Amino acid sequence: MDSTTPSSEFTLIDTHGFKKNKKVKRVLPDWLAKPTVVSVDLKHLEVPIDGIPELDPALVQKLKNKGCTHFFPVQNQLVPWIIKTQKHWDYRWLRDLCISAPTGSGKTLSYVLPIIQTLKTFSRHQLRALIVLPTKDLAAQVYKVFLYYIKNAFDLRVLLLESKNMTLEKEKERIVQYDSSIGWIDLVDIIVTTPGRLVDHLYYTEGFSLKNLRFLVLDEADSFTNILQNEWLHKVNDSLAYNGPTKCTLNTLNDSPQRTQRLLFSATLTQDPEKLKFLKLFEPKLFTSIIKRKNTQLPTDTTGTDEPVRGDFVGKYTTPKELKEYMVLCPEENKPLTLYHLIRSKGLKRVICFVKSKIEVHRLTRLLCKLSEFDTNNSPLRVNEISSDVTQKAHSGYIKQFSNGKIDVLICTDSLARGIDIELISCVILYNVPKYPKNYIHRIGRTARAGHKGKAITFVTPEHKELFENVLNSAGKTSLKNMKVDISDLEQYEQMYIDALKAIKTESTQKPKTVSKRRLKKKKQLKKVP
Repeated sequence: MDSTTPSSEFTLIDTHGFKKNKKVKRVLPDWLAKPTVVSVDLKHLEVPIDGIPELDPALVQKLKNKGCTHFFPVQNQLVPWIIKTQKHWDYRWLRDLCISAPTGSGKTLSYVLPIIQTLKTFSRHQLRALIVLPTKDLAAQVYKVFLYYIKNAFDLRVLLLESKNMTLEKEKERIVQYDSSIGWIDLVDIIVTTPGRLVDHLYYTEGFSLKNLRFLVLDEADSFTNILQNEWLHKVNDSLAYNGPTKCTLNTLNDSPQRTQRLLFSATLTQDPEKLKFLKLFEPKLFTSIIKRKNTQLPTDTTGTDEPVRGDFVGKYTTPKELKEYMVLCPEENKPLTLYHLIRSKGLKRVICFVKSKIEVHRLTRLLCKLSEFDTNNSPLRVNEISSDVTQKAHSGYIKQFSNGKIDVLICTDSLARGIDIELISCVILYNVPKYPKNYIHRIGRTARAGHKGKAITFVTPEHKELFENVLNSAGKTSLKNMKVDISDLEQYEQMYIDALKAIKTESTQKPKTVSKRRLKKKKQLKKVP
């Protein structure tokens, strides 16, 4: 048979059209796909401070003393909802809550107020609320909020664990006390802590119990959903009054009519069913803030006919409406001068600049300080740094100075990226492109808080442009407006830059090398080895 003649026994591939397989859309649970939508408009607030009748007049007065006139949308919806559901505590399980709302939208008060309102009616001190946060700074911040609204108004005790002033033993004395007639008794109503310290007390503090817990609050909840790194949640779940199936039946109700209500708060809530299952949520309800994007159809009423696509989690990443986002395309070597130029040309004050490592934090801080010294045309630029190398005392001092306007620019690592509320940050600069959407959301979320305007600028090198576009796409954002900086704009700083680098190099060579005691001890030990 001629080799060029096609055999009838075989089907020629090129005669059949091949169609791509249809993309399978994942199907999310109803509570994720059909959330209760919370407004992000912080300029036109509708509910006045005395507009929630469930709140005690003393709490309302405290809010007024703070200068508050209206509730933010997330507070307006959550505060009465939590208070009302807690009234059913004695005879049915309460639904767990997940709140995905922008940073600076008032999430902290939305659980502080209903917790105080619910617990104020009890005459006996008993641990009924546990608030867990990922870092000491965040825990201290939330503790101060509780303290303000309780002080001189309610007979409630709140305790911060892992504070700089207390050892584990001192904390034990503040948490529980032994009475020979009745046994162990609680001395506090509310505990604010980090996961590590909480587990320490669960293991080593005799009499410490979570059996009477009504509220378990996980603030910045997405940081607690890594199963491999958060075994502490298993320990907490095991310590609760009920840790069985999350299905409510007659048997489970008979076993435990009360079940701790979980409240999860984040600006970047996970949508991974496996991670959410790990949190053991009961009939969860999602409140989410969303911003309508161009060419995106979003639900206006999740209870009506306009329903979101079940595979589309509309509230995964949320940012404030008042935030303006920009990108600056520039090569790596031009970043330092581009940063200095933007600060000077735009007259930026109260700037936080995120970089990827503590070494780079220190280098960039020194360089900006030196550039300012050699810049005779402008007033001195006040720059400081925050990283793990900076002591806690200095860290707190720099934040206070920054808040008071005594520092213009703070160069820092991700230690300030989550939750920390520093007033009136006008601009956030991302010196490096973040690898993941949630890192981007948390960093830019330091500005445009509580209805104030703010800018976020990301420096993007040509080789990282595709990565940044993927990050934006994953976060549900369209491409950002490009803030152009030409080479000609940077030429005016060229000689200053050269002089600054020379001065830094001279200082480095003149500075005597110091060896830490630990390293010195190690060297001595090495010498003894034959």
